[in-house]
Amino acid sequence: MKTAISAIMIASTIALAGAAHAGPAAPVGAAATAIDSLYQLTTPLTDAAGQHFTLRDMAGAPLLVTMFYGNCHSACPIVIETLKRTVGALGANGKHLRVLLISLDPQRDNPKSLAMLAHMQQLDASQYRLAVAANDNDTRLLAAALNIRYRALDNGEINHTTRIVLLDHNGSVQADSTRLEVEPDPAFVKQIAAIVKR
Repeated sequence: MKTAISAIMIASTIALAGAAHAGPAAPVGAAATAIDSLYQLTTPLTDAAGQHFTLRDMAGAPLLVTMFYGNCHSACPIVIETLKRTVGALGANGKHLRVLLISLDPQRDNPKSLAMLAHMQQLDASQYRLAVAANDNDTRLLAAALNIRYRALDNGEINHTTRIVLLDHNGSVQADSTRLEVEPDPAFVKQIAAIVKR
């Protein structure tokens, strides 16, 4: 059921992207039957090293993906710590997992600021990748595909839902966690472990 819902969400997102960039899109219902991978999205991203990539470039290994922003001092640090502890809870198998954090704030986050944050959080660049889209429209497309809602406030803060999504090596959604606690969700860790061992 979760995969079917994800397929419809992804199809809708791609249809919206197509309408914005290339005229009329195919009917969502027709696309939903064939699309079940976030790697279908071609939204460009730039990481903390200044490298350009798309989600498809993350294919080949299980991936945890979420969204955050650099100036967040409440939920985002908890999410980052949760990610680190989740990877740690997998033991040696955790090294087979990759983690992608996408910024919700393309106006202020950039490769330099993301690199500083990664250093401050002691994130291993071989496993963790912090990235930002080029603009608000691209950011919203990614947020919609990940089922993350957010709203920028006048004071510079961003209200957003917290959701960590587990993708398999083909980019299909396998599980997710919306729990906002430092300690990892045991059920989610178990789901990740099952994917990593495949």
